[in-house]
Amino acid sequence: MLAYVYIPVTQKELDVLRVSVWNAQGICNQKGKELPVGVPEHIYTCSERHDGEKCGFAVTEEQLREVAELANILDGTDDFLLEDFRQECQRHSRNTEDIEPDHAPNAFLYLKSRFSM
Repeated sequence: MLAYVYIPVTQKELDVLRVSVWNAQGICNQKGKELPVGVPEHIYTCSERHDGEKCGFAVTEEQLREVAELANILDGTDDFLLEDFRQECQRHSRNTEDIEPDHAPNAFLYLKSRFSM
């Protein structure tokens, strides 16, 4: 039950941290290093302004799916909970994506009080 409630909440918080703090914080000049100086997100999106070049290429969802199927990595890796356990959790609490961090303890306690497995 902890995983059902807290993994989505934690992932959402980590995504916010990555966007608003981690990749928004400036990188200072480092003596003896040939690294770009500035905000990582800006350096990545505007590499030409930082004496860089775009070396990547676009990949479609279909291409990712095809490679995943060829590598056989999709089988059994799409969920971290057993199916019957997840179904029982969803019977009582449908969308964990909407749980705010400060409401997670109450969501867990609510789920725990109604769980019948």
